[in-house]
Amino acid sequence: MLKFVRQVAPKFVNSLVELIASSIDNILSSDVHPSQRVPPGLIEGVQTPEMIRRHFRSSLVHIQRRKYAAAEGVCPEIDSKWDEIDVASTCLKMGIGR
Repeated sequence: MLKFVRQVAPKFVNSLVELIASSIDNILSSDVHPSQRVPPGLIEGVQTPEMIRRHFRSSLVHIQRRKYAAAEGVCPEIDSKWDEIDVASTCLKMGIGR
């Protein structure tokens, strides 16, 4: 039977963001042995290191927008748990401003 997850706990999102942030340099490095590179097509439509970086940055921007909307009460249907997700240091690392 297929079950749907209504919410993902912020601690898991934080852990995933940290894991990706700590690995992104290896993914983007041209000095990586070919056996350790991300295989093409691992994520549908995201096949090159640059595409992976852009996708991750887009995800961080999305999280920032949701956090802002939750904190400011701009959109009442946005869950306040977005505020528990911490992407500030990762955004700085990826060159994303506020």
